[in-house]
Amino acid sequence: CKASSNKAVDGGISMLFDCVIGAVLFLYTIGFLFFRVGELIPLVAYYSLECKSALFGAFILRRGRITFVGRRVKYLLLIASMVTLSYTMDNHIPKSLPVANESHSAKTVVITGANAGVGFETSRQLAVTYGMQVIMGCRSEVKCNNAANTINAEIASAKSNGSVTPRIIDLSNLKSVESFASQLLGDHSRVVDVLFNNAGYSPGVGIPVNSYGLDPSFTSMHLSHFFLTEQLLKANPKLRVVNTSSGTHHLCALPFAYAPPSILKSIASHNPGCVDEDYLQRGIKSETDGNAYIQAKIANIMHVVEIPRHHPRATSIAIDLGWVGTSIQPFMKGTLTPANLGFMRSANVGISPVLHAILTSEKELLADLGDDDRKWKNSGFIMNVFGRPEEAFSYPWWNDHGANANLSRERMMVLGEKLWEESTKLMEINGY
Repeated sequence: CKASSNKAVDGGISMLFDCVIGAVLFLYTIGFLFFRVGELIPLVAYYSLECKSALFGAFILRRGRITFVGRRVKYLLLIASMVTLSYTMDNHIPKSLPVANESHSAKTVVITGANAGVGFETSRQLAVTYGMQVIMGCRSEVKCNNAANTINAEIASAKSNGSVTPRIIDLSNLKSVESFASQLLGDHSRVVDVLFNNAGYSPGVGIPVNSYGLDPSFTSMHLSHFFLTEQLLKANPKLRVVNTSSGTHHLCALPFAYAPPSILKSIASHNPGCVDEDYLQRGIKSETDGNAYIQAKIANIMHVVEIPRHHPRATSIAIDLGWVGTSIQPFMKGTLTPANLGFMRSANVGISPVLHAILTSEKELLADLGDDDRKWKNSGFIMNVFGRPEEAFSYPWWNDHGANANLSRERMMVLGEKLWEESTKLMEINGY
């Protein structure tokens, strides 16, 4: 009886252990899918058959009656699969970076939000590895100087020809943007070749309108970058403009394409397309709401799409970074971070599409995009998380036959033009 009792206890502990491991794996998988969705979408587009086969295999492994494979072996196989998928997406699927050459070292790049995260890592890579002249635009003078000193020390150690110069710009203040642009344009010893509009943040809800009567997030993440871009294009009509966007811009279409009308309001509080006529008339002149971030990110893409239509000699690219482990959110800071858990890519891996957008020649970019067959040759495009160019608003949910709204590319182009017109008008109203 005692032996039987011990066996029962051991069996109960074993079952409890299996349940705990199963629950942990389930929660980890949900977290992984949530944070990595920006990479999984193009992954499925590029490797459709492979992804379907992998899903089928995972289903059979998880739910099938494979008697010769124990539960714990299945768990180990699932863990190995997740690790392999994460490693492959970070190290093998992304396109190889361009090799440093003399043409890179002759160029000057301006980066906003350059003292931390993606901006800092991009500044470091461009200056140290590629020998480029980088102007670091930051809001805090102390943080900007500290970041520049760190990179300059690495430049000296690597004996690179690159350089970094800290400059102050407060994107919440149009006067500061004007001053920053004037400093750049006043330096006749060099021309800005690339502008990386990177600075951004995750706005809180309920922040009142600023002194311009505008949503502060719209001012900082779109309007100021629009203003800076226009100023630099005056000096260099061939300027390459790179905007940091996000895969979250797809949320402006997904619910309206597929959600039943009966539940739409409960899952989407923003308007179809996010930046529509109503938003441009009223939303930008209201306090921030819960959709401020995705509205800013789709505005960044719409800005990029429009630039070549108004400046034909310019090149413009929006970056879909996916989730990158920076300090933009409080939960990304600390010792145990989503990047450490494999939910997000680290900053040095995550900037791969940024480096491709800045460094790849225009000829190669257009060849990868299939320029000969492009319907929208006079518009900017997106660099996806794997460093591959693609047309904006080209995924299936950007269409004119969705369940709730017309969000075709043509419709988004119209809205992009209206955003440009409103941005121009706002600059004129404020005396710029």
